[in-house]
Amino acid sequence: MKIIFVRHGEPDYSMLDKLENPRLYSGFGRDLAPLTEKGRSLAKEVAKTACFGKAEIIISSSVTRALETAHYIAVETGLDLFVEPFFHEWRPDLDGTNSDLTSVLVAHEYYLKHQGGLSEDSPCRYETALEMRHRFLRTLEKYKNYKTIIIVTHGMLMRQFVPNEKIDFCQVIECEIEM
Repeated sequence: MKIIFVRHGEPDYSMLDKLENPRLYSGFGRDLAPLTEKGRSLAKEVAKTACFGKAEIIISSSVTRALETAHYIAVETGLDLFVEPFFHEWRPDLDGTNSDLTSVLVAHEYYLKHQGGLSEDSPCRYETALEMRHRFLRTLEKYKNYKTIIIVTHGMLMRQFVPNEKIDFCQVIECEIEM
């Protein structure tokens, strides 16, 4: 199966940071943030990418920044857009202990230090690279009848299939995945 990965556009967290109690939107709540103006502009531009003409459907993470990016691609291509909650970003907190950005950054540091694995000395339980990869492949299984799919998702998830590459906002990367 050919996957055309698209990383979402640049998110705008400024409105969440201006809330009276921004902690209410820490963690997953930050995923409600829309794209910045620059993010929207880039998403509209990337929607015109020639290789999208080969795709049969668009599947997007349910996170706002990915959905908004996928919307522009769907409008431009006329393809059906499916929302897939399990194509979400890496989970820095699987045990409910990371309640602030500092904790998330510590989890990310451990993730990188241990090359996506989980060390015994980790202060929290985060999603490993292998768990992320398996989550994606299990979910992709239901789309196995398609030959070419556009998937709008997140950088860390994409890196499980395109390792060691810097992935910019709205970057398009094609790859083959055996099903």
